[in-house]
Amino acid sequence: MKIDSRIQFPDDAQSGRVKGSGNGPGQTKASSSASGVSAPSGEDTVHLSSTHTDIQTLSAQLAAVPEVRTHRVAALQQQVRNGNFKPDHQKVADAIVADHSKQPAKP
Repeated sequence: MKIDSRIQFPDDAQSGRVKGSGNGPGQTKASSSASGVSAPSGEDTVHLSSTHTDIQTLSAQLAAVPEVRTHRVAALQQQVRNGNFKPDHQKVADAIVADHSKQPAKP
């Protein structure tokens, strides 16, 4: 959907406020929320799902996770320095193949 900035709206529509979706005359609460249809009085109603809240929560949790797990890196560096680091060659080969298969072929 493209929004045309040249379209003029009435002043109350540009205020950024959403009018309350209270029950109008002859409208029950069940019918307005279940049907998802605008109120008979001509006002628009809005229903936000819980997905938005879930995404915000997950985004905040992801932001809290460090990109580099320094404690894990430090432990592996110490193993390399001591000569104790012995990677599983099959896992390394599988990871290389898996990574290579994700990349597009070069011309």
